[in-house]
Amino acid sequence: MLAVCRHLGLNPEIHDVNVYRGDGRAPQYLAINPSGKIPTLVDGEFVLSESNAILLYLAETHGAGRLWSGESKQRGRIAQWLFWESAHWQPTLIAFLSELVGHRLLPERVPKPRDPPDWSSAVVQPVLKTLETGLSATAFLTGSEVTIADFAVAGMMTYFRAADFPFQRLPKIADWYARIESFDSWRGTQSPLWVQR
Repeated sequence: MLAVCRHLGLNPEIHDVNVYRGDGRAPQYLAINPSGKIPTLVDGEFVLSESNAILLYLAETHGAGRLWSGESKQRGRIAQWLFWESAHWQPTLIAFLSELVGHRLLPERVPKPRDPPDWSSAVVQPVLKTLETGLSATAFLTGSEVTIADFAVAGMMTYFRAADFPFQRLPKIADWYARIESFDSWRGTQSPLWVQR
């Protein structure tokens, strides 16, 4: 979400809510997001949760045509990837990377995984194949221009370098992610925790 804000030239006020340490259950946070999850956007009196809903709102309200589309078929393609990201990509990767991410975030509580993630596992192969195939003919997920769909899907890839993702085995994903990483908006919001292995 923050990378999209920066890409659109927005400079939001950021409040860190560490849900891993219980901040999401604080009464003042639950007052704006009863689920206690992140992120939450507060734009004046308007409050919105769910990351992909926030991306849609930002693109429509502040995008001036960037990262979104005025054409219905293209909006449908963008929405298709947003729904895929929330229904398949993110749930698969959260479960698959939970030990590694948990240890990086809370090393005092979560033991270091005994083995690195097995990227050849049948658990992740279907979503990786879907993404590799989806990028077979275009620079970005829905064509030649980056959209909020790309930022949404790339969001979970924040952890991939730390998780020794085999970029060489999936060249379309590798090329696409390199394009995402080339954006100042993306580089400016990366956490050193995930850049290193």
